[in-house]
Amino acid sequence: MSTVSESLARLSESMAGLSQRAKEAEDHIAAARKETREELEARVAEAKATAQRRREEMNARGTTVKDELASAWASLVAHVHEQFEKMQARLEEKRDDFDAKTAERRAERAEANAADAVDFAQYALDEAEAAALEAADARKIADSLHPDVPPSDR
Repeated sequence: MSTVSESLARLSESMAGLSQRAKEAEDHIAAARKETREELEARVAEAKATAQRRREEMNARGTTVKDELASAWASLVAHVHEQFEKMQARLEEKRDDFDAKTAERRAERAEANAADAVDFAQYALDEAEAAALEAADARKIADSLHPDVPPSDR
């Protein structure tokens, strides 16, 4: 059994990792201004591979826990992945079509999809913060129900 302090330390470390990852993504996007199409295509492939690994990790975590929340989490992950795949498929339909109007529409769709993904990430971060604070509250309640157990033994 962990203490409130230990629980919050783990959650804080996770949020710090998320912050660091967001900074890396920001740096990659800023660097994209100076990259060639080939370099951008390689970066896109790398980002997609990272997203695929993360999705597999989340799916694995969801299958190890067999409760309603894990099932809801797995469902959410699958739905979000499906929506991102649909957006990506629409973008790739005309990938090699260099008609100016078509290319402009594709760029606008890609920019809108990126903005939507950022909005979703911000929403997910807000939810993560709320979940972490709820976990801290739940840990405080659990600890208060075990007054006879010293914190060092929890």
